[in-house]
Amino acid sequence: MSRFKTLDAFAQSLSTVQTSYVDPVDEKKLIYDAARGMLHNLDQYSTFLPPSRYKNLRQDTEGEFGGIGVTLSPGTVDDTRPGMPPFPTIDTVVPRSPAEMAGLQPDDRVVAIGGQATAEAGKELANATAWEGRLRGASGTRITVSVLRAGWKDARPFTLVRQQVKLPTVSQKVIEPRIGYLQITRFAEATSADTSEALGKLGKQNALGALILDLRGDPGGLVDQSIAVADLFLDSGTIVTIRGRQGTVETQVAHKGGPAINVPVFVLVDRGTASASEILAAALRDHGRAKLIGTQTFGKGTVQTFFDLVDGAGLKLTTARYYTPKGNSLESKGLIPDVKVDDFAAEEIVVGSGSGSGAGSGSGATIDDDADEDDDPQLAAAVKLARQSLRNGNK
Repeated sequence: MSRFKTLDAFAQSLSTVQTSYVDPVDEKKLIYDAARGMLHNLDQYSTFLPPSRYKNLRQDTEGEFGGIGVTLSPGTVDDTRPGMPPFPTIDTVVPRSPAEMAGLQPDDRVVAIGGQATAEAGKELANATAWEGRLRGASGTRITVSVLRAGWKDARPFTLVRQQVKLPTVSQKVIEPRIGYLQITRFAEATSADTSEALGKLGKQNALGALILDLRGDPGGLVDQSIAVADLFLDSGTIVTIRGRQGTVETQVAHKGGPAINVPVFVLVDRGTASASEILAAALRDHGRAKLIGTQTFGKGTVQTFFDLVDGAGLKLTTARYYTPKGNSLESKGLIPDVKVDDFAAEEIVVGSGSGSGAGSGSGATIDDDADEDDDPQLAAAVKLARQSLRNGNK
């Protein structure tokens, strides 16, 4: 009976606000706000999402949606033009997308979308994520984007036709003979398949004597994709253990015969490496398959699950905690790299003891760094260690 009394109290509160609050209020907004407050007070990751935001979030995890093919960075003040509002900036342009075909470029400042200004003097009018949402829509529909480019006196409008755009999450390149580089920016529906394809390309280019796996700034995403990527590098053993409500335990294990099980791996991590990317990094290190290079990771050790609601809204709810193969929880701890290298200076590289044991490991001796001139000291450190690995007989 106490449950029904509580629900009656909520209904009474809703009715009282509707009838007695000084200004008219929308009932749906009140209910959504109540649901948002309920989820918000559970933990920092659980949340209620209204239909539009929930749709965009699900599209992000699926990796494909109707749009023009750009990602945006938050607006900043341009010191060379101090009077210019902090317009959001194009960060990436997806190859073969409507944006690329129209000639939009990284670092273009987006002045207006659909005729609506994105910023005014001294402040943004919405964040970059909100403006990215405005750029999305059904394939075949038009959107006008006005951009300002360095060297242009005035902004220029571009009218683009939206189409299905797949945001790439994996990229690869050959650093030098026998050393490959593979970056994962997040884990979406196609990430494991794209990683497998990227490894195949590097193999054909004789660039899998050693591999640098870049997980810096990777906020996570779909845990099952992270597990599938780990399976490409592991021949056996536990990848992650997931513990849910009422003691339920799910253990994900590697399958024999992954395409990169014999490739030495050097994983780049930083504070932006979180959640699913931490699962991957921890699994490779716990099995002695990789060294971690960079700075301490974020430390997100919980799993969120999407739940669809009847009106198109949704819940993102924490449903489990995950543990590394050696039984470590990452929550609020993160991973201490074996090789500590700041992202802005590389005067010395600190090499951790052994393969580490997850959170908390990583102090040791120093080695000289001969790549101080490199713009990316963490990558320079990884290349140095990859070269050492090849010299030491990993063929």
